[in-house]
Amino acid sequence: MKINKQAFGVILSGGLSRRMGSDKSKMKIQNHTLIELVIEKAKKQLRTLAINSNKPNDLADNKYNLDIFEDSIKGNLGPLAGILSGMEWAREKDKQCKWVVFFPVDSPFFPDNLVEKFFEGLVNEKIVVAKSGERIHPVFSMWNIELIDSLRQSLKNNERKIDNFTKKINSRLVKFPIISYDPFFNVNYPSDLIKANEIFELQNSIGDKLQ
Repeated sequence: MKINKQAFGVILSGGLSRRMGSDKSKMKIQNHTLIELVIEKAKKQLRTLAINSNKPNDLADNKYNLDIFEDSIKGNLGPLAGILSGMEWAREKDKQCKWVVFFPVDSPFFPDNLVEKFFEGLVNEKIVVAKSGERIHPVFSMWNIELIDSLRQSLKNNERKIDNFTKKINSRLVKFPIISYDPFFNVNYPSDLIKANEIFELQNSIGDKLQ
């Protein structure tokens, strides 16, 4: 597994977790919170990582030793607002940074070679998005910082759907195989934690060798 030095990473944890009924990021799988699992996997792929969160407790209690920042546009506008804020954070952090990779906090089983595959075959695309089977996972994505201004304008125009924005941009899908489990399985409901625990045990037994 390679640590990529061309991109920064941002964990998107700014959602309201309405379907879960409580803060998703604090839900536990085998005594590990979702956010801890995502941090652990993302750190193995990127040298610089941060968290986007609109939760006061996260902002006040930074126990992860990572930068934590709120959406720069208020109003809980969804993942696009987190993506915009992540790119703005990266630009402020390092003027030379060109790419930001995004990880949703509720999907802790993503491939260990996610970032590596995003960069493979990259030509002049501005957005790269993960796909498994026939499903596209728009939040698992890599964005070029050049898109900051156009994305901010879209949000000001009340355009909040990722797909509606990405279809206007030169983008590329990167397909990952589903063999023993979908690496992009996400935890939305309390009942999903049962499946998540099963995947956690399976992933630990076989690693990412099958992906």
